[in-house]
Amino acid sequence: MALKYTDAQILAINHRKGNLQIIACAGSGKTEVISRRIAQIVKEGTPRSCIVAFTFTDRAAMEMKARIRKHLEELCPEDPSLGDMYVGTIHSFCFQLLKEIDPIYRNYEILDEIRQAALISSKWNKQGLWLERCKRLVRSGKYWDTVRGLINTLNVLHIKNIPDDQIADDVARDVIERYRRLTLEKPNYFLDFNGIIGELIKTLRANPEKLMEVRQRFKYVVADEYQDFDPRQEELLYLITDGGKSASVCVVGDDDQAIYGWRGADITNMLEFEKRYPDVTRINMIYNFRSTHAIVEIANASVRPLRRRLPKAMEARHWDFEVDPENPVETIAERGDIQRRCFATEREEAEYVADRIKVLRGMIIKEKDGTERAIDYADMAILLRSVKSAGREFVDVLREQGIPVVVRGTRGLFSHDEIRLVQAAFCQLAQEEFWYEDNDGNEHHLTIDSTRDFIRQTIRNLRSKGAMPSADPNVFLQWIAEKRATIAKQKLPREKRGRVSRRIYPQDWFHEMLRVLGASDGPEPWPEDVLYNLGRFSYLISQFESVHQWITPDDLVPLCRFLNGWAASNTDDGGQDEISVPNAVQVMTIHAAKGLEWPVVFIPRVTTHHFPNTYLKSRGPETFLSPEQFDPKEFAGGDDGERRLWYVAVTRSRKFLHITSLDRKHKRPQIFMTEIRHDYVQDDGTDPSEPRPRGVPTPPVDTEILPTTYSDLNYYWGCPFDYQLRRLMGFRPGVKEAYGYGLQVHNLLAAIHERALKGEEISAEWIHNIVQERFNLRYTNQDVLETLRAAAEKTLRRYVSIFPEQAKYVFRAEQPFEFIEGDALISGTIDLLEKVETNADGSELRVPVGVVDFKTGTGEDYKDYLQRVKNVERQLRLYAVAVRRALNLDPHHATAYFLGPNPPEDLRIKEQHQVDISDASREVVMMDVARAVAGIKAHEFPLRGRETGRCRGCDFYRICPAGPHKKHN
Repeated sequence: MALKYTDAQILAINHRKGNLQIIACAGSGKTEVISRRIAQIVKEGTPRSCIVAFTFTDRAAMEMKARIRKHLEELCPEDPSLGDMYVGTIHSFCFQLLKEIDPIYRNYEILDEIRQAALISSKWNKQGLWLERCKRLVRSGKYWDTVRGLINTLNVLHIKNIPDDQIADDVARDVIERYRRLTLEKPNYFLDFNGIIGELIKTLRANPEKLMEVRQRFKYVVADEYQDFDPRQEELLYLITDGGKSASVCVVGDDDQAIYGWRGADITNMLEFEKRYPDVTRINMIYNFRSTHAIVEIANASVRPLRRRLPKAMEARHWDFEVDPENPVETIAERGDIQRRCFATEREEAEYVADRIKVLRGMIIKEKDGTERAIDYADMAILLRSVKSAGREFVDVLREQGIPVVVRGTRGLFSHDEIRLVQAAFCQLAQEEFWYEDNDGNEHHLTIDSTRDFIRQTIRNLRSKGAMPSADPNVFLQWIAEKRATIAKQKLPREKRGRVSRRIYPQDWFHEMLRVLGASDGPEPWPEDVLYNLGRFSYLISQFESVHQWITPDDLVPLCRFLNGWAASNTDDGGQDEISVPNAVQVMTIHAAKGLEWPVVFIPRVTTHHFPNTYLKSRGPETFLSPEQFDPKEFAGGDDGERRLWYVAVTRSRKFLHITSLDRKHKRPQIFMTEIRHDYVQDDGTDPSEPRPRGVPTPPVDTEILPTTYSDLNYYWGCPFDYQLRRLMGFRPGVKEAYGYGLQVHNLLAAIHERALKGEEISAEWIHNIVQERFNLRYTNQDVLETLRAAAEKTLRRYVSIFPEQAKYVFRAEQPFEFIEGDALISGTIDLLEKVETNADGSELRVPVGVVDFKTGTGEDYKDYLQRVKNVERQLRLYAVAVRRALNLDPHHATAYFLGPNPPEDLRIKEQHQVDISDASREVVMMDVARAVAGIKAHEFPLRGRETGRCRGCDFYRICPAGPHKKHN
């Protein structure tokens, strides 16, 4: 089908003068319009580096990049690269800009909410935050409500721009001051998501010359999902564009889909954009190219009662050039597409959903391009107000009936037996009570002794189901006992424990647990769903480890509290940026479904206390602030917030929509369900359109771009199973003392090259001073830290002395890149681009550069060195491709430097290695990339580490049936 735009879309694409507000209804093609507009701006001569596009998620950024690239291939075939254009989240933009303005920010890491909670829980006592004192400031007075109260307070302080010294309560003010010191000072250097934005605003306002540079640099700024901007994000947008005067601002969104008011998003930004910015053109894109007329009309009716909204009404349309070659025609539903039912029990409702899935699988639908396909499991989604409170019943019933299902996000994770088992095991190691919530929502608190029986029974259950076929409860409990003996020794005073270190490694212990439970015993790995859940648990452990410098046995208690409390109850809404999803029915929250669509959508539990949620809509976040400073109802969504969430849920469906509820005492159908008045809605369970055409179920083609890096691809080349564990399932390696050393050396090398670019002297004294100032490792103690700092300084001094001319050829240091190749978005950072002296006659189309990569150390031995050489050759060839396709430069040569504090003892090991980057070699590496991407998207993850030599030193050998510990014939 030929690409064609509506009149409103054309107006938006061609708009240049002044600022632009696009009101984009659900399914109106906003990403396509934004992408085409940006590509045409590039075609007209605007440098790519002058364009910024903010997206709500990384997934949305990938889609937009892919579309921009597609349009650039048509409009600018001589150079279709994105170049230095920024397309991504506002938080990543702020962090990138901060690092450009001040290199000190290269030492910072970002705290998401999970890591925030892990840090706060571990610093609860007097030596840290002394948060115990704030229990009186939350209604329940409970531990985790107090942690949540602190996080809420930090968010509100940021969004409302309240200075810390204006906090009325003295104790709360002291806790906030302690938190700032803990996160912002050495050795942590942490910024939370809000802190990134606040830090950039503060930096730009304090440095008018930097602000002027930013305003002169960016000429077109696009803000997608603008209805979800909070006041500080809007402040930043206004600041960097001088209120739409120095840059053309284009905001895109739909006030009817503003569902993040509870996070501080302010719909006023969207409603009053024309009042704040000059010369605004508003364009309404009201055609919904996703859903049928019945779905669109139900959605329209649902938002008409909103008290604050821009007037508009969607229309269901699609292109049919045979019917009308100039205008899109209406998309009419079939009777029976929309079902509304009530049930007496949760079980009956879940069984109905399972039955409908089996009926709908194989039904033929028409795709947007006019082709037909019989739908499969991946075409269906169950959307819930809360997965934790309602998701388990659906997952259990679907699995009982052989329907593959995946729960997106981490809430609900702690209802699985394999997770409760390792959670209970950590409580045994800490000698803490274990508590969990069963599938009926009942809380269980087990003593240390009764937890042992729980572990025994859970292992038996998992073994009987085939999830852990060789697990032995007695062997596992014996392992826990042995570990407890080691812990007891570690807690002794130094003079009694001897050389036994007090440091512990929870991630390593977790991997060891899985080994003892038999993860590596069988001929095949454990079932994928079990490993997927355990991988997400591994991720949570890594989040706890990542905010600690030194974990001791005393930290096991806060770890268990983090797992039992915060991780089990507060992590939610994940899945928006997951790389891939198998051919399975997806269960997720409505918030996580934003921006997604399916041919079949189920919206169950439109029931009293569930959806709309009477509790969440009326009570905002609990904070430590006084009522005069913050009224929590400001962030309470209210009836309007729940209604907008309903609108989002309904408009995720392309064709089949099932709305269900319970109907019994205390659980009645709610207004969103009962107010629907439409003749295409079936209440009796019949389908007037039967029999419908059917075919062989075919999963939707995975057309999404795969985000990847050289490191990711190298894991796949070495062992696809390693890649699956690491990138798709979330398993993390343990944190070692020297973790981050290589990154620190790279940061300091970048500082050397930036200084060289300015023509300034690089003396031994300067190197010493910058190493003392910037070298920072979080996961080690003072003695080891000083040893590693000294090694870094010696390495840098050797580099400058061995290659004294290197500084003269610095072209760019730490050059990021992104380019699209087939189905992959490949990104990375090139350590150094060198100037190249040529005898050119000026006829070159591109500037020639050398591509340089630095490796810290040479490896354990010559064999290891050879493997590192092989890897870096592939890496530099890939980077040479990036130089041409992403940066529009000419890769002239490539060099790898193996840097260490001392010269190599083996004379065969070279510290400088030249790499062939000829056209032929680059073509070979891109064929390797294409095969790897195809394998990943086809879900092919064989265990190949032994044949490639990657088993040696593998991070996950304890989990792998083909690990180096196994004997092979």
